[in-house]
Amino acid sequence: MMLRLLIRKEILSHVLSFRFAVTFVIFLVLIFTSIYVTVNGYEQEIAEHGARVRAYQEHLKGIITQDDHDRIGWRLFWDDGKLDAVPVSALSWLGHGMQSINPIAINTYRWGAKEVDRGLTRNPLLGLLQVPDFIYVVNVVLSLLAVLFMFDAVCGEKEAGTLRLTLSNPVPRHLVLLGKWIGGYLVLMIPFLIATIGGLVYAWSQGVLAANSEQLTRIGLLLLTSCLYIAVFFNLSLFVSAATDRSATSLLVCLFLWVTFIIAVPNMAPVTAQILRETPSLHLIESNKEAVDREYQLKIDQLTQTTGELAYGKKIEQERERLEKERDARKRQWDRYFEDRKHDQFSLAKTLARTSPSGCWIFAAVALTDTGPAAHERLVAARNRLEQTYKEKCDKLEEHRRQNDWKFPEMTVEEFPALMVQNASAAQSLMDALNDMLILIILNVVCFMAAFMRFLRYDVR
Repeated sequence: MMLRLLIRKEILSHVLSFRFAVTFVIFLVLIFTSIYVTVNGYEQEIAEHGARVRAYQEHLKGIITQDDHDRIGWRLFWDDGKLDAVPVSALSWLGHGMQSINPIAINTYRWGAKEVDRGLTRNPLLGLLQVPDFIYVVNVVLSLLAVLFMFDAVCGEKEAGTLRLTLSNPVPRHLVLLGKWIGGYLVLMIPFLIATIGGLVYAWSQGVLAANSEQLTRIGLLLLTSCLYIAVFFNLSLFVSAATDRSATSLLVCLFLWVTFIIAVPNMAPVTAQILRETPSLHLIESNKEAVDREYQLKIDQLTQTTGELAYGKKIEQERERLEKERDARKRQWDRYFEDRKHDQFSLAKTLARTSPSGCWIFAAVALTDTGPAAHERLVAARNRLEQTYKEKCDKLEEHRRQNDWKFPEMTVEEFPALMVQNASAAQSLMDALNDMLILIILNVVCFMAAFMRFLRYDVR
């Protein structure tokens, strides 16, 4: 009963304040506007993706209907290649993640694959003016509002004299602190949830949000993680308020911690990782691979001199094939070395970023929306599979041409290798985000216990 009265007192004191009115308006305007803008951008991107697919299908049909199969094969496997549009994540309208660095399409040829970037099709101002998606709004705006809500929860009442008046009654201190936490957190989260639900309803009305178990599970986990993230700054501000005597001091300390955790640590993590785990430049790797090519080309040129046979003899061909395999293996070693060094640097950057609640929130959110590093790695793997499959298909066609007077066979669109990107399930995304969610839970427990221990010894005079 006493706890209920304390919670009611905190709720009324917040709801009747000007700060609550401003916060409520900010939530409604900013969150709904953010979802409105990103939903419309997502619809446009999906429309462009479909248009690219349809245009290329028409292009293929125009080629296939020709009678000259030699010309068909030549255009598809050497001149034009095959174009595959890169799919867009179904929840990228909640957070762009790493979608912005993905190509819009992959053009595959006999000798490799080229990524088609957005180039002039992308609004150039997007590189200068970032669109604040839901993940960004929660990361920056909501964490700041949580700080502004609680920085004077304890020291502000001490300055006003109401805290001493409250504790003059037989009220346990832990109930006072618990009432402040529950009341303040409810007042902060209810407007956030109302605004978010309104934005989700708009996304559903536009047909962007599918009301299936997969997407609803992801969104539910995303909202749960956002509540954990906001609670970290809520508890941190409560601790600072219980550790200081003046509201001005508490506000300065809270803002310093906010700048450190939101701006400094996440942005410094990649730079620090780049210094500590330096990755060789791509130019150096390519130079080493060219040196390998020159070394083995020299060995191949010397074959006729060392064996004494003609350049087209069977023994020469076998030795040349062996040297070419060795050369390719050496070049793949340099590629693996470069990828391993990049992976080590990326892992260190993630570890350093996770020392901030902001880093944990971003990694968990992009995992749940399937727009994070794991999704990007699956796209790269799909690209590599497509490149390898395409090469094998071309090798088979080349063998067919050798056996049939260098003529291409009849071909259909369906037999061409296609880009197949594997999507993560909601359970797999949860496993990817679980470590970051656990870190947020631990930070909440630590900050609240620190505030609790400090408030038990707080001087209310």
